[in-house]
Amino acid sequence: MSEKRDFVVGMLVGSAIGAAVALLYAPQPGDATRDMIKQKAGEAKDRAGELASTAKEKASTVAGTISTTVADKAGTVRDSAKGVVDQVKSTAQDLVDRGRTLVETKKDQVAAAVDAGKQAYQEKRNELEADVQDDMDSTPSTIGSSGTAPAA
Repeated sequence: MSEKRDFVVGMLVGSAIGAAVALLYAPQPGDATRDMIKQKAGEAKDRAGELASTAKEKASTVAGTISTTVADKAGTVRDSAKGVVDQVKSTAQDLVDRGRTLVETKKDQVAAAVDAGKQAYQEKRNELEADVQDDMDSTPSTIGSSGTAPAA
């Protein structure tokens, strides 16, 4: 874009210089030449204003196009990021659910192991109490009437 602007400015300056030189070498009296230079300078000024206005309009159009393109790309990036965030949330929720399931399974296993331990304890206690009772039943009673064992 800078090259086009430089070209246009160069063309305007070259045209103005060419017109001034042509007028200076024209076979006319000085007053007529000065009037013609003023007229051509005014025309050049008007033409430069028109070119500036056109350049401003084109710059505005390009800026609008760039703004629209940037907004579209930003929307695309935002949508893509939202998709990634949703996927990460879903994956995280799956991991949390799997963790909960694993914790519940282990909790149930520990509870079953505790119950089995209690049952084994109770069975062993009953077995030992039965053994003690058998030992007491099979041992002759040597306890005297005082309720104490005889001295050895």
